[in-house]
Amino acid sequence: MLSKIAFFESGTRGFDLPAERERVLAALRRHLNSDHGEAVVKPAQGGTLGVCFDAVIAGERRFLKTHLPDTAARERLAGEAAILHRLHGDAVVQDRFELSLADGTGRLCLVMPAFTPLSAPLRPEVAAAMVEGWSAPLRADGPDRPLHDLTPHLACARRALTTLAGRGLLTSETAADVGALIALLEDRLASLPRALCHGDFGPNNVMLNGVTPIAIDWEDAFSGVAGYDYLYWLTFMENRPFLHDAAFGRTGLVVEVERAILVLAVLLKSYLAVLSGAYLTHKVTAEARIAGILGLPG
Repeated sequence: MLSKIAFFESGTRGFDLPAERERVLAALRRHLNSDHGEAVVKPAQGGTLGVCFDAVIAGERRFLKTHLPDTAARERLAGEAAILHRLHGDAVVQDRFELSLADGTGRLCLVMPAFTPLSAPLRPEVAAAMVEGWSAPLRADGPDRPLHDLTPHLACARRALTTLAGRGLLTSETAADVGALIALLEDRLASLPRALCHGDFGPNNVMLNGVTPIAIDWEDAFSGVAGYDYLYWLTFMENRPFLHDAAFGRTGLVVEVERAILVLAVLLKSYLAVLSGAYLTHKVTAEARIAGILGLPG
């Protein structure tokens, strides 16, 4: 999620994402048709900043993922490929290639199977098991590239709190409670258990490989707090029915830290919605979402 926030914070609102997709689409068609004969490629639906495509190559359905035209975006995609390889071998990232655009710039492109979207929300126990499953293999020696910890999230949370409170999107009481929870995480961060975190573990980033759910889109991975991904997963609207019974006691963290991470996740999501303008269409306000977490019994 931090990469999306950084995009909007950087003042690139004038960046023409549809035009970027068209440039990449034209290059993909040239590349694939020259290497594989007739290929069908079209933009994939969804994603805040996605430059992704559905394709049929040599009769096989594939998902193609590339990146925005900056070095950091390329590095994040390369990092995602490295993590997926460590977790799944060649089953997820089946190929990668350099794509040349007409303007002389290049993009890294990953080729993946066309996985099946979930037909129903995960159960909390399944989500928790997925998080533990990818944390364990990489916990000992880490991924192939250095990852930041939770510190940038906490710094961003301070900016988010200032923005939301300044716009009147949080009451003064709620803002004070949120500030106290962010401070709690800042104070205890060094003592909290570390683990690989996906960074954006939500319904749209879980696909089925046969009948097995797997997480895709690891561009925002970081070396964070064990349990963060599970708590982040709970904050999606589709998973709100689980909040009351499944928010606490599944991560090994104390309740006040679990509550602080839940609030942190919703605060950052709400900030992203303000930056992008999406909050104008939201049916549930940031105040209501955060107040609901503050009021959870625990």
